[in-house]
Amino acid sequence: MADATDRVGPDLVLFGPDMLADPYPTYHRLRESDPVHWYEPLGAWVLTRYADVDAALRDLRLSSTLGDVIPPAARGAQGWQALRGLYTFVNNSLVFSDPPRHTRLRELVSKAFTPRAIESMRARIQALADGLFDAVEPHGQMDVIHDLAYPLPLAVLASMLGFPQQDRDNLKRWCDDFILPFGRDPTALSAEERARVDAGAAALVEYVHHLVEAVRAHPNDALVTALEQAAEAGDRLSDEELFASIVLLIIAGHENLTSLLGTGTLLLLQHPDQRQKAEADPTLWPHAVDELLRYVTPNQFIRRRALEDVTIGGKTVAANQFVLLVLAAANRDPARFPDPDRLDFTRPPSWHLALGHGIHYCLGAPLARLQGEIVFPTLLRRFPNLRLATDHWEYVDNFNVRQLKALPVTF
Repeated sequence: MADATDRVGPDLVLFGPDMLADPYPTYHRLRESDPVHWYEPLGAWVLTRYADVDAALRDLRLSSTLGDVIPPAARGAQGWQALRGLYTFVNNSLVFSDPPRHTRLRELVSKAFTPRAIESMRARIQALADGLFDAVEPHGQMDVIHDLAYPLPLAVLASMLGFPQQDRDNLKRWCDDFILPFGRDPTALSAEERARVDAGAAALVEYVHHLVEAVRAHPNDALVTALEQAAEAGDRLSDEELFASIVLLIIAGHENLTSLLGTGTLLLLQHPDQRQKAEADPTLWPHAVDELLRYVTPNQFIRRRALEDVTIGGKTVAANQFVLLVLAAANRDPARFPDPDRLDFTRPPSWHLALGHGIHYCLGAPLARLQGEIVFPTLLRRFPNLRLATDHWEYVDNFNVRQLKALPVTF
């Protein structure tokens, strides 16, 4: 394992402050020098090559049930202990489960995500987007994150899940706090941040409990009722599975969309040639959204745990060792995507991994694509003179979900 570190360089620090603005040079360096790299601080193998990440996503020997996530060197560290508690909760969701449990959960939850159900959201998403644009139009300026990328996905979720629109600010704060240790080194969290994580998790659980109890008393046509009533051959979601599934739907349903809509808008403004192509040929928008997903990769990495010894790229991943699948690095692999750091809306189709692959392919992928296909052309049509109001932007201090803090524009 030491040899791997030596080939990359002893100064390698993953997910430190220097990577926040632009992680891709580090990913490129790893992929070229040591694409299956043992990183001792995280106690995990780091995969950065497309072929390896793609194969790992489909390898059932690499488990989504994460077990004890604490590296041996970090036993007793408070940040890791907090993360263990969070995983105990989310392990009840389909995201962190393996077959046959994953198969059962996905069959139940997918009943609420049929193509017909997603397509029925089109008019609602368009109306919500138009309402947000109506609110900012008189001012001639807006913050794309605050005024669009954060409120729209939560408003869509409010419509789907049946929670009040006015709750979205609280939900956003709780979700941001909840996911802190998932995208940072948990041992680096401050006492104040650990308290926020605990409070956010507790608030989310309590909120979802009340939401479920309300729909049990008064069923409606929202998604929570569909999940609560979903059944397959007499089977239903347990309370723990139901609560965990709803919490993860709230988190995954808006955090990744906030990333795509915010960073995607920045890329459209930075690449006027690609913007012009899509505006000239609206049939390009589905391809454009997929290219933005590849380029941005909102969910930058996911973890797996080896159930047995697995050989990857000539290295032996021992049973119970963790593997970090860096989707963002795989999506910039020149062996799969020629000239991968170039944004190209006419790039020939080639399966990107921003939404996963295999049995854990993102259940909400059609909804994510639909929002992008509606929002981006509407934004550019409503504000044809859209311009960046700054040449300086910062990213949220979370390496798993890549989000801008703010994106001021004028129009």
